[in-house]
Amino acid sequence: MRKSNGFTLIELLVVIAVIALLLSILMPALSKAKDLAMGAACKGNLKNYTFAVAMYLDDNDGKFCDADKCYFSSSEQYPIEASLGSNYRHLRWCNGDIDLKSHPEYGGTLFPYLMDAKAFICPAFKRLAVRNSEDQFFQANGASIRNYKPWYNYTMNAYLGSERSGIKESRVLNVSEVRKPATTFSFTEESSFVDPQYNISGLNDTFMAPGDDSMVEGWLSQVGGNPRLVEPGPDGVGQFWDTIAGFHHAPTGNKLGGRGNCAFLDGHIDAHYRSETFYLAWPK
Repeated sequence: MRKSNGFTLIELLVVIAVIALLLSILMPALSKAKDLAMGAACKGNLKNYTFAVAMYLDDNDGKFCDADKCYFSSSEQYPIEASLGSNYRHLRWCNGDIDLKSHPEYGGTLFPYLMDAKAFICPAFKRLAVRNSEDQFFQANGASIRNYKPWYNYTMNAYLGSERSGIKESRVLNVSEVRKPATTFSFTEESSFVDPQYNISGLNDTFMAPGDDSMVEGWLSQVGGNPRLVEPGPDGVGQFWDTIAGFHHAPTGNKLGGRGNCAFLDGHIDAHYRSETFYLAWPK
C-alpha cells in the first residue's frame, strides 16, 4: 500500500502547539517594542516643543506666552463650537473640527513656532483615548462632539507666563526668573484619566496647573517649604488639579501609575512620575 505523505493529526497538533508557544513568547516582546517606538515618537514631538519655546523666548525678550493662548488665538467660543455648550474650551483637545494641523486659522501665540512639530499628541495616548475620558467636562458634554479626534495632549506649564489671577504669586513671567531650567518643564503630557485621590481633572485645557496660589502656600507649609516634597495623593499633600500623565509603562490596572514625558527649558526631554509634578512645574 502507498504510504501517505501528509501530516497525521498528532503532528498537526504538535505544530500548532509549537506555534502557540512561540507566539506567547514573541507577543510581549513585540508589544514592548511597539511601546518603545511610540515613546520615542512622543519624545521626538516634545523635542520640537523645546525648539519652539526657545525661539519664542528669543523673539520676545525672554517673556513667556500665556498658557491659555499657547495653542488657540481666543478663549472665546469659535462658531464651529456652537453646539458644545459652555464646556467647549475643555473639549478642544479631542474636537477634530479645530485640529490646528487642519485649521491653522485658530492658532494662537505659540502656534506659529510649533508648525514644524510632527504631531501635538503622543501616539500611545492617541491609542488609549477612545471616548473614554474620565474628566468631568468630557463626561458632561463629550457626547456633543461631532468629530471626535484626540489631537493634542501636550500642555504648557501654567506657572510660566500665565495671566490667570489665581496663580499670580506662583508664576514667573520671564525665563530669567526660572531658578533651574534643567528641572522646570515648559510642556508636559497630560491624560484624560482621573484618580480622585491624586488629580481632580483630566486633560481638558491647554495648560498644566497643579494648583492655585492658596493651594501652593498650603502645600509648602506642610513640607517645610521644600517643593521637592510636595507630592499628590493620600500619602502626600492631597489632591492636585493636574498631574503628569502616567500611561507610559503603567502597571496593570493603574493608568496613572507610569510616567509622562516632559520638555524642559534647557532643551532636554525626560519621562517622570505624577509624584514629581509640582517640583518639575515649580519655577521658583
